[in-house]
Amino acid sequence: MAELEGFNQDKLKPAPASDVEVSRRELLNRFSPFGKLKLDTAQCTACGLCALECPTGALTFSLGEVTDTFQLLFKHGSCVACGQCVEVCPEKCLHMERLLELDSMDTQSILLEGQVVRCSRCGSHVGPKVMIDKLRARVEASGSSSTSQFELCPACKVQTQFDSLSVENGHIT
Repeated sequence: MAELEGFNQDKLKPAPASDVEVSRRELLNRFSPFGKLKLDTAQCTACGLCALECPTGALTFSLGEVTDTFQLLFKHGSCVACGQCVEVCPEKCLHMERLLELDSMDTQSILLEGQVVRCSRCGSHVGPKVMIDKLRARVEASGSSSTSQFELCPACKVQTQFDSLSVENGHIT
């Protein structure tokens, strides 16, 4: 015991028993290196920022090859519960829970799916319909009625602006 002289003996004592008992499963989930996402689909605009910021690819945003649809997919086994998707979400509709579900480690679940709007002029993808509808509602609620360009891709919006200008004798009027 001579080597322990001067050492704080109180630190060697076990911690007092807590009034709150924690099960092994609860303890495992609390410190789990895996996460499970829950999405409030009523608030989500399907912007895809969560999938862009996901460092492990646990969240992916895919467009349908043949159909005009999109899917936001979640792969539980790839999620490391970093929370970047929750932090970047502008609508604050993603919620992370530290959880280890062995049954879903190799599965992929659809968190959200819906229609994609195509450009009314050229036919290219513009964005998710749910996003376009929510943007239109916000703009209309602000009193503006200029929502006709929501169905145009960026290139066609610019072209529409140029088309609306008339050119006379080399001068734009």
